[in-house]
Amino acid sequence: MLALNIMSRKEKVAVYIDGGNTYRRLKELGIPQKFARFDYSSFVEHLVGDRELISKRQYIGIVKNIDNSEKAEKMVRDQQKFLDGLKVEGFDIKYGKIMYDGGNIREKGVDIKLAVDLVIGATDNLYDTAIVISSDTDLIPAIKYVCKAKKKSLEYIGFGSSPSLGMIKESSIPRVFSNIDMVKFQRFYYRGVVIEESLENKDVLKDIKILKTKTEPVKEKHKTSWVKQWTMHTIEIKEENADKVAEQLNQNLDKKHSWYADFKNKYYHFIIYQGKIFKVDLKNPTLYKDAKEYGIALGIPEYQVDFAPDDKVWER
Repeated sequence: MLALNIMSRKEKVAVYIDGGNTYRRLKELGIPQKFARFDYSSFVEHLVGDRELISKRQYIGIVKNIDNSEKAEKMVRDQQKFLDGLKVEGFDIKYGKIMYDGGNIREKGVDIKLAVDLVIGATDNLYDTAIVISSDTDLIPAIKYVCKAKKKSLEYIGFGSSPSLGMIKESSIPRVFSNIDMVKFQRFYYRGVVIEESLENKDVLKDIKILKTKTEPVKEKHKTSWVKQWTMHTIEIKEENADKVAEQLNQNLDKKHSWYADFKNKYYHFIIYQGKIFKVDLKNPTLYKDAKEYGIALGIPEYQVDFAPDDKVWER
């Protein structure tokens, strides 16, 4: 019975991701593309396979607004949203620092924390195999110790045409991924705008990720004299949720007045009126004409429904 239990025990795997290093390497591959995000969870699942994942950690330097600029503040918010998303997916976030040296930006402490956790995990026998996603050669001493002194297996994950030869040499199993390999781990999120005043039931917004919000006072050109302002939410929707969200918006748009909401990704553009949804294939955008004519027939000003496939934001 004991022998059977030993044979059936799954290999325990811990994943260590150098966030900044991985981001730069993926960027060199053109990943993620426009309207896409890299799906770290799916990539980790692919690497682990049918083995037992015991932990997945991301090590990252924290952005700070050192010059009180709007650009830096946006970077802080964007990073926090990114990290919040990783936490929801079960990642353990390990924080490092970012040092600002004139025009140069560099991380500090990230590689040390990763190396220490890698060694502790091997020493405490927390894993059988460590997967290290980083090409930082400062990790080589820790990799040597884990493989040679603690007899653990270590998989090095590199990217592109110039992975770390040193880490390939010292790791148990090197795995190098190209652009072709990585594009399948992109998720093409939808982005668009919903005007809060257009909704009868604003609770629908609770289930939609809002990236930013801006307001503008209503003027003659808006043709919506029954409200004082437009509260415009830029939203982001997962690919698999697009049809569901479109239907929810369709059911909750103001039935007394004419409005629309819309969102798109690289492939499709949803244009939602009360009682009518257009899903435009951007490879063959002939439905734009129908969507525009439908909006004009409802009394929406033509300039507001002049959908342009290449525009990042559609004027309303």
